[in-house]
Formats: sequence, structure tokens, C-alpha cells
Amino acid sequence: MISATGHRLPHDVVPSNYRLHIDSDLEASTFHGSVEITVDIVEPTAHIICNCAHLEILDTTLTVGPVDAGRSMPVSAQLDPDRELLKLIANETLPCGPATIRVEFRGALNSQLVGYYRSEFSVDGRSEVMAVTQFEAPYARWAFPCWDEPEFKASFEISLTCAEGLTAVSNANEVGRTHHDDGRVTFRFAPTMKMSTYLVAWVVGDLEISEPVTAGSTQVRVAHRPGVAALSSFALECAAHAVAWFEDYYAIAYPGEKLDLIAVPDFAFGAMENLGCVTFRETLLLLDPSHASRSETERAATVIEHEIAHMWFGDLVTM
Repeated sequence: MISATGHRLPHDVVPSNYRLHIDSDLEASTFHGSVEITVDIVEPTAHIICNCAHLEILDTTLTVGPVDAGRSMPVSAQLDPDRELLKLIANETLPCGPATIRVEFRGALNSQLVGYYRSEFSVDGRSEVMAVTQFEAPYARWAFPCWDEPEFKASFEISLTCAEGLTAVSNANEVGRTHHDDGRVTFRFAPTMKMSTYLVAWVVGDLEISEPVTAGSTQVRVAHRPGVAALSSFALECAAHAVAWFEDYYAIAYPGEKLDLIAVPDFAFGAMENLGCVTFRETLLLLDPSHASRSETERAATVIEHEIAHMWFGDLVTM
């Protein structure tokens, strides 16, 4: 049995960077992933414990030392489903210093509106699926092995593979796109700032994305299901105004690279302040100001501005 105190993680190994790849099959409601985690071993140990839940572990490797000059060693994986922990066991005590963990895994898109889940909607009478993340508070571990407690901040380099014709967005700017011979495409995103795992986010689906509006040096966009672009202008205007206002109020530049507001058909909360990739219940983001009531307009503006305020307190600074 894994030896840890309750459900909390030990502090003998600390992550600093995740290189995460997720390949999503929306038709089968499954995903296959790999994550390469750079860690610092701060106390000698023979095992490394992180969070993991509802995932099948396919392979694990460990490299001790610098990434380009480390020593590979075998590790065995032990899951504790009740405490949502993954223990990697080495055959010798690991010295203090850098190490790299690589885990290959697979899972299923769930219907519980947390973790990595499927959101269904209709376009011209056709049933469509959008794959969405919701990691606050303890649900990043449902999508990839990680140190899923807010104090363990790290940077994230994310790449997402899906079927051609679909679009993927995440926390940071897209920096590259590769089209594969099998009819799939991989989106690659820039590294994020150091942040808690619950703020990691991505969305995959048949998305339409608005032309960006610039607020200071930040580009703001709205992403949504097809056919509702006319309802995005209010959110764009409101978000751009909020970014400029909060930059002036805090006297601190917006901490992300860009700001995407994502309208999600099935969403358990009003919205979620994922850095640069804020997800919203669709009805709280998309509206026609010429037909919406004053209370509906005020509610949408309040939620949008609330989430953007969190880019500073909550994202840049953890509450």
C-alpha cells in the first residue's frame, strides 16, 4: 500500500514543468496521453508519489539527473484508487537533484462535468461533441498524472491531437500545428507561466473563434459552437474593457499570453478562471444585447468581469 499521510502528497519531490500531450477521440469518447514531468528531488527517496484517478497507466520511465545527461532506471507503478494516488517505485534510493518522469496513460471522456468530459450539443439537427476540462478543485488528476494540489505550481507545455476539422484551444498561444497522414492534427501551445494544476485547461471540438479584439497588448477572443457568432460581440467588448481596467487598477500587466472565453453547452458552474482559457456556461457568455433583459446583461457582464479579475488574484497569485 502507498505510504502517504491521508490523501495529501509528500514534499520530497516537487514538479517544475509538465510536457503534456493528449490525443482525443471524440467519437469513441476516449483519450490517450503522455506526460513528461521535470521534478526536483529535495529529499532522498526510493519512490515518487503524485495524484492519478480514473486513468489506466500504460508505461512509466524515470531519468535521474539533467534531461540531456541523465541516467534511466526502471520503475514500477502502483495505483491507490481510493486515495487517487500513483506511486512510482525505483529499485534504489534516488539522490537529491533533478529527475524526469514520463508516464503514458489512457482514459475515457466522462459525463460528470469535471475532469476531462464530453459536452453535447446540436448543429443543424446533428449531435456534436465538445471535449472540455474542468479541473477545480481536485480533478486535473482525472486527465493526467500530476501533483494536484495548488501549492505545487509548475509550467505546462501542452499539445493536443484530434481529428481534422476540429479545433483545440488551451491556456497559451498556439505555436504550431502538424497535420498527420492519418487524418489527425496536433496543436502545440507555448509554455505557460508557473501555475496550479486546477488552472490548466483545454477544449477540443467543432469551434468557431471570433476575430480578436486587442486590450493593451492582449488579444481577446470568444470561442463557441457553430452558428452563434452573432451572440459573441457583447462578451468581446466586455472582456476587453475589463482587461484594460484591471491592468490599470492593479498596475500589473495581464499575466497570460492571450485571453480566450469559451462558451460550453454543458457546464456545471457559471464560469471557471483558467488562465487564458476561461470556460463559461454558454448562457452566461453569449447573448444578444438588443433582446436580452437588463438583468441578463448585467449578469453576463458580472460573470465575465469576475473571471477576468481572477487572472490576477487566483491565477497569478493563488488565494
